[in-house]
Amino acid sequence: MVVYGGATGGGSLASDDLYLLDLRNGDSAAQWMIVPVVGKTPQRRYGHSIVFNKPFLLVFGGNTGTEPVNDVWCLNVDKAPFSWSQLEIAGSE
Repeated sequence: MVVYGGATGGGSLASDDLYLLDLRNGDSAAQWMIVPVVGKTPQRRYGHSIVFNKPFLLVFGGNTGTEPVNDVWCLNVDKAPFSWSQLEIAGSE
């Protein structure tokens, strides 16, 4: 399970850290870890969608707290160091 962004209590936005629920040592030893990412990120947002299609993690849209966004970001989890890439989608407007 991965978690990226979202809203917190009081109308604030969560950080733009990427969290992974590490189950490698079994359910009873599950731990949340921050996935180290370098470079530009999709930035803090809420109301977005996140999908994993191996080996790609995709983030779409959402709201930055000041405006809605209609962008797509991709993270290849097979290639370290991990870095987000913004995808340019034809006809996205």
